Amino acid sequence: MPGFTCCVPGCYNNSHRDKALHFYTFPKDEELRRLWLKNVSRAGVSGCFSTFQPTTGHRVCSEHFQGGRNLRTPHETEAL
Repeated sequence: MPGFTCCVPGCYNNSHRDKALHFYTFPKDEELRRLWLKNVSRAGVSGCFSTFQPTTGHRVCSEHFQGGRNLRTPHETEAL
């Protein structure tokens, strides 16, 4: 069974190794999705990631949410 790796730049958490973390899919709601994309912030990244559009396979790990839980939007930190 394949696992998930967090899609936040510089984060290498994955569901096989980091069993205590949760991995969340991007929301379908367009406004909320836009906010997640802004907070994940791949701006300034070159190559194929500069036009990042998440698919159903992309996940954000719980380390990027306040309190480690999906409370709707990833918090803005240095890691994001």
